[in-house]
Amino acid sequence: MKKSIVALAAVLLAATPAMAHSEMNMTEPADGTTLNVVPETIALKFTAPARVMKVEMLHTNGTASHTMTVDIPTFGMVDEISLTPDFMGAGRYDVNWRALGEDGHVMTGSFSFTVEGE
Repeated sequence: MKKSIVALAAVLLAATPAMAHSEMNMTEPADGTTLNVVPETIALKFTAPARVMKVEMLHTNGTASHTMTVDIPTFGMVDEISLTPDFMGAGRYDVNWRALGEDGHVMTGSFSFTVEGE
């Protein structure tokens, strides 16, 4: 009986990675990057398909700041999504996102980048 329980536990532990939810793989621009010019797009890349539900971007330049909701081109399941927000020139950009993994798990995250010189 003990051997059966140990064997079952081993099988369940081995299956855990297959049941894991999607995670952020990378962003463009990369978190913490400093750019000379405003990028044309921002991109979110996941380890497995996810449905991006909301993206907000906070732009700060000196003491002024402005938050905007970024239009999402599709609510389908994607490994990668490219977004074209209205950039506001030089300053710091903080991007907050929310997505739903294939397994129904809600994921949230953020990244930031700075634009100098515009």
